[in-house]
Amino acid sequence: MVNEIMNRNNLMRDFFNGDKWMTSFPSLFEDSALEGSNLKTDIKETDKDYEVHVDMPAFDKKNIDINYQDDVLTVSGRRDSFNDHNDKNGDMIMSERTSGRFMRQYHLPAADVENIKANYDNGVLKVILPKLEKKTSSEHHIDID
Repeated sequence: MVNEIMNRNNLMRDFFNGDKWMTSFPSLFEDSALEGSNLKTDIKETDKDYEVHVDMPAFDKKNIDINYQDDVLTVSGRRDSFNDHNDKNGDMIMSERTSGRFMRQYHLPAADVENIKANYDNGVLKVILPKLEKKTSSEHHIDID
């Protein structure tokens, strides 16, 4: 009895270990797979700016859209289907590359909207968001009427 229960617990642990259980149900998670999991990102913050690097391989620059509104940077894009993705001869044994629409959002407060810069090189989108200069607060006495 104990061994049977332990075996069931091991099966459950193995099933839910890592992300294996998610790949068992691809149809349930298909939309979320397109919502950014393929846009791997690094964000660096300095005193002066935020620097965002987003991996966007095989995207055409004209299909990438960047927007900053209400302290949120939104990066979206469309990757067209791959020409070599067809399997007319039945020789495809594995296919992991996806096409479609992708989007990620990042909360990056107080960026200077007028001076945001972006470039796309070798499949990596780089966005520099300068921070707004903090106003120095000086003490100001207020008289009461």
